[in-house]
Amino acid sequence: MSSPHFEAFLARLYADEAFREQFLSAPENTARTFGLSPEECAALTAIDLTGLELAARVFAKKLDHKAEYKRRQGWRTRWRRWWRDRWAEWRHRRRTTLQAK
Repeated sequence: MSSPHFEAFLARLYADEAFREQFLSAPENTARTFGLSPEECAALTAIDLTGLELAARVFAKKLDHKAEYKRRQGWRTRWRRWWRDRWAEWRHRRRTTLQAK
């Protein structure tokens, strides 16, 4: 039951509100249209709908929080990260050239 096609269906079900509404109105039809096997369609018809809505809201809230966090990061934080990464690259290159000698 963990085919990539089934996982893609679940991911879209959690992320896409219009698709989720379509699924809630006709679960088996939507799953069959997506191209899932009869066993996967049967498993989806037995899904906990309250849990599905709750999980979708939680995922949406997490995405919003991540976007807000990235937006609030100041230029100093980005600047420090940039220098930290350059310093790490320089140290790595220096170590590899010293080891090669």
